Amino acid sequence: MDSAGLSYSKLSASRKKHLVVAIILAATGFALLAPTRLDIAIILKEVMSGIGVTSLTAAGMISTATLLGDGFTEMLFGHISDRWSRTGTLVLGIVIFSLFSILTAAATNLTTLYLMRILLGVGQAMFIPAYFAFIGGIYGKRRGLLLGGLVGMFTVGTALNPILTEGMFHATGSWKTPFIGFGVFGLVIAACIFLVGRGAKPIYETRLHELAAPSVSHTQSRWAWLTNRNMLLLLVVMMFWGLTQYGFLGIFVTYLRVGQHFSLSEAVGIASIAGWSAFGFSFVAGYMSDHLGRRRTLMLMGIIALILAAPLFMFPQSFWSAAIFAAIFQAANGTFYPLGVAYAQDFARAEDLGAHSGAVSGVGHLVAGFSGFIVGALAQSFGYSALGWFFVATSAIIVIAIALTREPGRVAEPALAPQLP
Repeated sequence: MDSAGLSYSKLSASRKKHLVVAIILAATGFALLAPTRLDIAIILKEVMSGIGVTSLTAAGMISTATLLGDGFTEMLFGHISDRWSRTGTLVLGIVIFSLFSILTAAATNLTTLYLMRILLGVGQAMFIPAYFAFIGGIYGKRRGLLLGGLVGMFTVGTALNPILTEGMFHATGSWKTPFIGFGVFGLVIAACIFLVGRGAKPIYETRLHELAAPSVSHTQSRWAWLTNRNMLLLLVVMMFWGLTQYGFLGIFVTYLRVGQHFSLSEAVGIASIAGWSAFGFSFVAGYMSDHLGRRRTLMLMGIIALILAAPLFMFPQSFWSAAIFAAIFQAANGTFYPLGVAYAQDFARAEDLGAHSGAVSGVGHLVAGFSGFIVGALAQSFGYSALGWFFVATSAIIVIAIALTREPGRVAEPALAPQLP
């Protein structure tokens, strides 16, 4: 093993390159989450037409069905990644979700399409906590910035997804092409991670700096931390984050096309602008949380999202007003994912980062899996303006719950990791 207390500057040149490549692959793989999860929302009308479905409620559910498979299994796989192998969990998960992305193109009816998308989510659930544990465990004192950057790559995928999905669809005239293309790319990423991660000293277990255990770490029971007041409140926060963020991502392009009569290209442009805005802001929010505290930063972001919730769906929109509202809302609300995970990791011992990450991420994704159905049903029954009130209510609950949390106490100042794999 490498000697205790090594910093990045004292790593060998080859080890530095190895770590940088591993981080780049993690970032690229996380960016791939958005296209494989949200590509169907961009061409939802064409997919539904292709399999003969006209219900807006069914369409909304399809746009977020992936998250059902993800949410139900993410906590389990977070625990497995802590106990088994991060490399193995990453590779297996990416292979599974890539295969089911490809198999989505083979669906000919609604039932099969639901099944393919849910199983795709199970694959994602396998590797998401391992990614978070790897990045959040590298340097604990700056995990807000690091996790903000990682999840920022999801917003890069969100920004590129509309453009790439539309381009592949128009290039071939088939709604099936994007699912095949993104799936094949995922298999390539899985192969690269396997090659980089193998060896006697796995790069995905690297810890340059870790935070001391919180003052209440529940060492008497492996699962007692789930009953901690802060964790319970954080789980509530992530539940309603799942409703708002994925309700927004799943329906907003369709709303712009149907409710505001924008063209596909205009709606795609707005979604792309919002994605890039969220990417840029993820680094700022992560940095803020490391210096101002997770709770204070999340409170500020929640209030901003609350203020903008109603205008998103209740006011007539021009291209630029829609782009500005969507960009600020997605940036503020989206912050809750990386900082929520970082907050959960702050409550964890170093060897349990995957389980804590999987818990909050999985709960958020599980609820998000129903968000498409909920917003689709609301829009179909009461009109799109009802969504404004829905987002106001959910955003208010997020603000209240995060206000009731408390930053975790720790037994000592941050310490260097005892070993560096």
